[in-house]
Amino acid sequence: MTDQDPRRAPADAQAATGPVPLLDAYDLSFGYGGVPVWDHVDVALYEGDVAFLVGPNGAGKTTLLKCLAGWMSPAAGEIRVAGERMTGIRGDLRRQVAFVADVPAFYDDLTAREHLDFVLRANRAAADRRREVDDLLDRFGIRDACDAYPSAFSRGMRQKLALTIAFSVHPRILLLDEATGPLDPTSRELLGELVRDAAASGTAVLMSCHHGLPGVEPAVVYELAGGTAREVDDDGL
Repeated sequence: MTDQDPRRAPADAQAATGPVPLLDAYDLSFGYGGVPVWDHVDVALYEGDVAFLVGPNGAGKTTLLKCLAGWMSPAAGEIRVAGERMTGIRGDLRRQVAFVADVPAFYDDLTAREHLDFVLRANRAAADRRREVDDLLDRFGIRDACDAYPSAFSRGMRQKLALTIAFSVHPRILLLDEATGPLDPTSRELLGELVRDAAASGTAVLMSCHHGLPGVEPAVVYELAGGTAREVDDDGL
């Protein structure tokens, strides 16, 4: 951000002034082929925060979310998770972050159920987590389709599967890229409920969007536009 994020204390002062952000990105820059996309971007999320990321198409919102998720590396700046610097080799930190892309990708040779089983095994989920996942699949209306491959799903069904996978791992940080786009109104309401519940349990949520989420009041709204970011009011979302 061009001005110091008012919610973010300098790193050497955080210990004395209050809690460390769960997700702390400072002075990030990114470009393609020497052409800058955005510069000097700050993002700070604390436990239980819900934040919106807004801005025009092509502003670099997806790129920023991918950098925060560890999928891409910024050209400059630093990203910390719970006070520890996140790098490509810090798998323990990346596992604390769940990212739902605007167009989720799935394995060609795994059914929807096999995707869920794979993620739950990888995260050593307890049996009660599996019951929770089945309940979520029911609420999204896709449980009976889970023996099919995601390639046979509609775009909305693939989005519901990706959201179910993300919420099933109980991430400390949840990043959502235009998650409401392909969802029907009932599922948007459900997503709002899930985001509120996740935040209440301490998860920090950052979602890019052009419209608000039913029942969700963001703690902060970041606008990414013109190669930089700033905090704005949530009027009109």
